[in-house]
Amino acid sequence: MKRITLSALLMTLFLLMSCNNSASFPKDGQAAKSDGTVIDLVTITNNIKDTVAFAKSVKEVHTLVKSIDELAKGIKKKIGENGLEDDNGGKNGSLLAGAFSVAIAIEAKLLALETKTVDNELKKQVTAAKTESKKFLDKLKEKKDDLGKEDASDSDTKKAIDRKNEANGDKGVSELGKLNTAVDALLKDANAAVESAIKELTTSAKPSNT
Repeated sequence: MKRITLSALLMTLFLLMSCNNSASFPKDGQAAKSDGTVIDLVTITNNIKDTVAFAKSVKEVHTLVKSIDELAKGIKKKIGENGLEDDNGGKNGSLLAGAFSVAIAIEAKLLALETKTVDNELKKQVTAAKTESKKFLDKLKEKKDDLGKEDASDSDTKKAIDRKNEANGDKGVSELGKLNTAVDALLKDANAAVESAIKELTTSAKPSNT
């Protein structure tokens, strides 16, 4: 998503109001664009603010989901003088607990997102992502005998969170992959909603004469 700053929005609104060359006389809270189209600044500004805030929240969820891939890089690793180094492995309990904690945070943020948009399609996508998030959490819980111990094996841990090397892992990776797909789609459409809201400021509502 392109960075949207308050100052940039204010500048756009100022230009719209100052460049009114039409015979229209907007009411308070309105502005006329150069083609005579009268727009409701309050409604459009609020819509931009809401869609930007929503997209920002979705990006936070997206970042959390992708962070599990980063955690997976720590399987059978330890901190060494030159960065991560191989160790003897088989001690992944804490790593998996960290991934589980991230998964809980993802589900909580998706639950909150359901109330942050009035767009029905975006709500459906949030619900779909939340469903995949719950499936991932449930799978980790289901496999707690293998994953919920200090000496969780490298093999089991990879099947739980390592999408790169165990794409079909049966201890969570399969569900994690579907969660990634759902959140990727949600972020794409949330960003598109921001672009659409901004275009309302510049796109004429009047048909062009040809």
